[in-house]
Amino acid sequence: MRFGWLNWVVCLLLGLLLYLGSPALVEDGENRWLDLLFRHRGAVTTDSRIVIIGIDQDTLSWGARPMFAWGPIYAELAQAAGQASASVLLFDLIFSPTSESVLREHIRKVADELKEDVSPRLLRAIGFDKPFRAALIEMIKSGTQLVLGFAWEHNQPVFSDPSLLHIARRENTGYYNIATSRDGVARSIELYSDNADERVLAVSAVAAGRLASLSAILPEQPLQQINFRGPRNSFGVLQLKQLLENHRAGKNLGEHLAGKIVLVGFTGITDFKSTPYGFMPGVELHANIIDNLLNHRFLKRVELARELLAIGLIILLLLLCSLRYCVQSVIAGIIVALVWIVVSVSGFDGFYLPVVKPLLLLSAFIAVTGLLVYRSVYVDRRRVRQIFSRYVSDSVLHQVLASDDREFMQGKRRQLCIMIADIRGFTTFSEKRDAHEVVKFLNAYFSMVTEIIMRHGGVVDKFLGDGLLAFFNAPVEDPDFADKALKAALEIGAYSDSPEFRAISYGDVLKVGIALHVGDSVFGNIGSTRKTEFTVIGDTVNTCSRMESLNKEFETSIIVSGKLTALVRQPVSWRFIGKRSIRGKTAEIELYTISDQE
Repeated sequence: MRFGWLNWVVCLLLGLLLYLGSPALVEDGENRWLDLLFRHRGAVTTDSRIVIIGIDQDTLSWGARPMFAWGPIYAELAQAAGQASASVLLFDLIFSPTSESVLREHIRKVADELKEDVSPRLLRAIGFDKPFRAALIEMIKSGTQLVLGFAWEHNQPVFSDPSLLHIARRENTGYYNIATSRDGVARSIELYSDNADERVLAVSAVAAGRLASLSAILPEQPLQQINFRGPRNSFGVLQLKQLLENHRAGKNLGEHLAGKIVLVGFTGITDFKSTPYGFMPGVELHANIIDNLLNHRFLKRVELARELLAIGLIILLLLLCSLRYCVQSVIAGIIVALVWIVVSVSGFDGFYLPVVKPLLLLSAFIAVTGLLVYRSVYVDRRRVRQIFSRYVSDSVLHQVLASDDREFMQGKRRQLCIMIADIRGFTTFSEKRDAHEVVKFLNAYFSMVTEIIMRHGGVVDKFLGDGLLAFFNAPVEDPDFADKALKAALEIGAYSDSPEFRAISYGDVLKVGIALHVGDSVFGNIGSTRKTEFTVIGDTVNTCSRMESLNKEFETSIIVSGKLTALVRQPVSWRFIGKRSIRGKTAEIELYTISDQE
């Protein structure tokens, strides 16, 4: 039972469509596998030029003020970064332009309720961000570059303080946005977006471009797979509270910040993103992206063309293998799938070899081929059982079914022992009996003789009137086939002399003549498309048939050739009865009978 080539082509085309179509569920599975690879790999080296200053819960408690009033704290941080000669200071924070205006409006409202006058000059002087702006300007003058970000929506910045963006200058700003997969996990970053009049960069790309040449580190394709360097806290994190306390104490911060990209962001309970390693502060996510940019180590997926070529060649080789070795191709498919997984795991870091889609294709091939193997074995065993249950004993049939060799069905040459048995006087018997009695006798006789032959491992080939043709040593080879053939002949001879045989022959005295001859013969399933039978052909059969006719001349019941006597291992009293030239044979054949059958 095999798939036609057209069926395989259709299956391969469907597989190709699946591969190129990338259904959402398949992509989800690929993402899950990617997450497993990251967690299996664990933490790896990070770029020491990247430092995170974290605003954790302890720092928030230490600040003891609402977030809109943190301008002086940020100003102190900017001053410390400038004095420590940091290369870049990136704030992963959204500075709302409404904080001070809201405060002024609130003061004006309270003054109106109290019917107090508030000087416009006083209102203009109130502001927590003024020290921050002044500190940023001084920091930039000292050589530390400021990078700020904004949320980019509908092709415009949102919730960004224009005054701060003006201080940083437009080229030092970028968007914070990081897209997520369907499951809400951040795995990739769009490094830039080309609009009609300008290119807008991600804030991490802007920061990396201030430490290295942007044109040298920016990939050609904007969408890149993030090669996470490890779980949370893989990068060095300095607590903002501790850093400012050290600054106030006059300690040198240069060893921590000099020449580095300093990222400032929340590391406590806010601004967390879901990543392959679990939840991670957004500021550390930007650190991973900057690391990938500076070191050209975004995760590179194996090119789709190469992936398709590899899986196509594998499927083709397995398909060719399945046409001849179906079971072995299933095993080979499983081995290839395991090797593919091992390569994906062992080679993971700079390169990523997808697994889910290739395994789906390989699994589909294994499943279809396995089904074909099952059906082939089932149909083959059923066909063999149907054919041989009529010819051989159950024990021989079980050996045939247990064997993987089915070549003999198409024809095979082997040394066999041929048996021809014929009833003496059957013509006279049949003439004086009606048809019913003749058929009843033959059925009873052949039933017993067939049972004897099959019990000794022989195959009853066919019934020829009152005679039969049987052979030994096929379809299963048997080293004792000559002895078993002789035992079967002796048992048939004993049965022909028994009262049971006399009873089924209605009291008539009938004799059975048997001939045994050994020689190379061809056996197999022979016939037409409408009718076939498992049979034996060859010169050995013709010779045995002519030998049997000599039983009447020599007045013997069993006549055997010298070739058989040479193969029989059991002790037998042979009696040589002469040599004869058999019609159609040039050489004479030695003929024997049994003088003592005990």
